[in-house]
Amino acid sequence: MTVFIIREGKVVEKGSMQEARDDRRSIFPAPRVSRMDSFESPVTGESISSWRQRERDMSAADAVDRRDIPQAAFDKRKRIEERNAKAK
Repeated sequence: MTVFIIREGKVVEKGSMQEARDDRRSIFPAPRVSRMDSFESPVTGESISSWRQRERDMSAADAVDRRDIPQAAFDKRKRIEERNAKAK
């Protein structure tokens, strides 16, 4: 069965994956690799070497990493504290 796709604004026959790899202009999604250096869990002392292990460890300790919270929440809190300090 022939499959057609839109490429660069034109309807064309869909090529094979090899042809797509050869076409440098192709924008096929590619997996992203996130490398994580192994570290010791501050809670259990076990080695953490993946993001999934980190998430499980954080959940087990009912902990939240400040870096996982958007910075805007901290900025808002700081502005409120500054405003309250001026009002005193």
